[in-house]
Amino acid sequence: MNNFPALFSPAFIGKMLVKNRIVMAPMLVGYGNIDGTVNDKVIEYYEARARGGVGVIIMEAACVDAPEGRETFTQLNIDHPRYVAGLECLSQSIKVHGCRSFIQLFHAGRQTFSSITGNQPVAPSPLACPMIKEMPRPLSREEIKTIENKFITAASYAYMAGFDGVEIHAAHGYLINQFLSSHTNQRNDDYGGSLANRMKILLNIVKGIKRVAPELAVSVRLNIDDFVSGGLDFIETSKIALELETAGVNLINCSCGTYESGLNSIEPASYEEGWRVYLARELKTCIHIPVITGGVIKSPELADRIIRENQADFVFLGRSLLADSDWAAKARQGRETEIRPCIMCNNCIAGNFKGLTVTCSVNPVTGRESQFNYYIDRSVNNKKQVLIAGSGPAGLEAALALDRQGFGVTLYEKGEKLGGLLNLAALPPYKDRVRLLRDYLLRQIEHSRVQVQLNQPFSPDILNKESVDYVIIATGSKLVTPSVQGWNSSFCLGLSDVLTRRTIIENRKVVIIGGGSNGCEVADFLLSYNNQICIVEKKDYLASDMEKKNRRDLMNRLEKGWVKKKTASRVLEVKPGTVRIGTNSGEEYWLEADYIVNAAGFIPDNELYLEIQALHPNVYLIGDAFEVGGFKQAFLQGAILAHRLNRV
Repeated sequence: MNNFPALFSPAFIGKMLVKNRIVMAPMLVGYGNIDGTVNDKVIEYYEARARGGVGVIIMEAACVDAPEGRETFTQLNIDHPRYVAGLECLSQSIKVHGCRSFIQLFHAGRQTFSSITGNQPVAPSPLACPMIKEMPRPLSREEIKTIENKFITAASYAYMAGFDGVEIHAAHGYLINQFLSSHTNQRNDDYGGSLANRMKILLNIVKGIKRVAPELAVSVRLNIDDFVSGGLDFIETSKIALELETAGVNLINCSCGTYESGLNSIEPASYEEGWRVYLARELKTCIHIPVITGGVIKSPELADRIIRENQADFVFLGRSLLADSDWAAKARQGRETEIRPCIMCNNCIAGNFKGLTVTCSVNPVTGRESQFNYYIDRSVNNKKQVLIAGSGPAGLEAALALDRQGFGVTLYEKGEKLGGLLNLAALPPYKDRVRLLRDYLLRQIEHSRVQVQLNQPFSPDILNKESVDYVIIATGSKLVTPSVQGWNSSFCLGLSDVLTRRTIIENRKVVIIGGGSNGCEVADFLLSYNNQICIVEKKDYLASDMEKKNRRDLMNRLEKGWVKKKTASRVLEVKPGTVRIGTNSGEEYWLEADYIVNAAGFIPDNELYLEIQALHPNVYLIGDAFEVGGFKQAFLQGAILAHRLNRV
């Protein structure tokens, strides 16, 4: 069955036949060893995506010049023959599934830290990246030649390791992009100045690779637009692409943005699906070799239309394949409603920015593929019975995972619908992907053997009526009621009152207590109804708990809406129409307010656990009921517990 014929049509990259048009984007996940070698975790992660049906995997950035060119401590290396054996195991684990394997060749240039490399970062010119803030050392002409040779030699190692192709990373503000852009390249020798000089390093690398490994397909990940003043734009990029085509490059992977360009290289949730496809579409009018597009492409329908309308030759998926390694297979089989959706929370890349390995908020299996082999469906009923109290993300994940393993599962929900706080989290602006995630989980429950009891609070009496092997308490969290003098429910509201529109607030003055992510998202919601908003937060910064890309996007909207921010402050007293504010320095003042909204945070709702744990020998507490920690922790704890019980 082929439900998206354009997307799943074969194509050629050079002389190499590819089974479909889906490319796994290179994403630096950091699963390698500290010495830059491949391990089983790396292999299992990539093999899962190859098995899941993509046509090409472009492996994450592998450093051609360690340690100077490394971006992270656990980045893979490809600058010495000792790495070839591990890389060969990796390439073969991809190719055995009929998937083409590329590896990206990378040098960070100035976009790294001396704490990682042990040396001062290097660059074409002594200009610090505004985000990194470390002054780089300018490369000498001899050093540039050495780096060119390192890229070329790395490609020969890739060929020895059995890869079908290599991709030169010339985008996102890393070293090659730094040479290409006059914004970062202010040299006055033959590697700077004119565009012909600035692209010299890239063309030398391409020609060298074609000389030493002519069988390798060569891709270049190229910024079509840097989105910074004085950086690359389409006029220059189209000329670079023409030169690359002439030099024998087989594929252009179209990208955009740098560290300093803001939100357009790794987009927040507000960006429209497919917003940057125009970059590839315009480049296709200039060159004849295939081009790849991508970025915020989540649906098979859009990916198929891009290929069908000849806007690009291939579509890359990144975060979508972290959320569901079987995206391609499910789309091809007409099971697109079974694709676990990425919610664009960007907590994956946030981990990378912190020097941690990448994990996925909605898919606990990512990076733990071998640990969670129980995700293979089992039809055998092991006859053990599990009762779960609470149907938020932890409860739903545990229920589905246990059901796949043959447990008898009954899910109790005190409310009238499943989902817990997923229902509330889906309501603020640009959180519609949380709704898609909730709906996906509910469809999975509907097609499972899980018995659902709605409007049924879990009570100790149930244990007397049911034969139960395990009890799981996943009752989530509850909103903290602030200790504020004069609190009155007639004008003092909770998050759910506002987001569900039980109380309609329009054209009013609103004070929000709590400036974490919840308070800021409620403010964003209320801006849609022409309200004047003030956020009061005891910390020095708003939304300090958010991933920085989505946080910056949210802060931009609040600033545009003229939201007042009272940080290092707290609400002391409320009266009808007014609020008394106290600062951490001891000052006090009054503000007008028609409504007060409580967004002071959540605490675990674990009273049921305290009641039940003494009545049964096998009671487990997971999710926010254990510790308020968000979706990632909830899904992971639900999956881990199911895995654990299956091993008992």
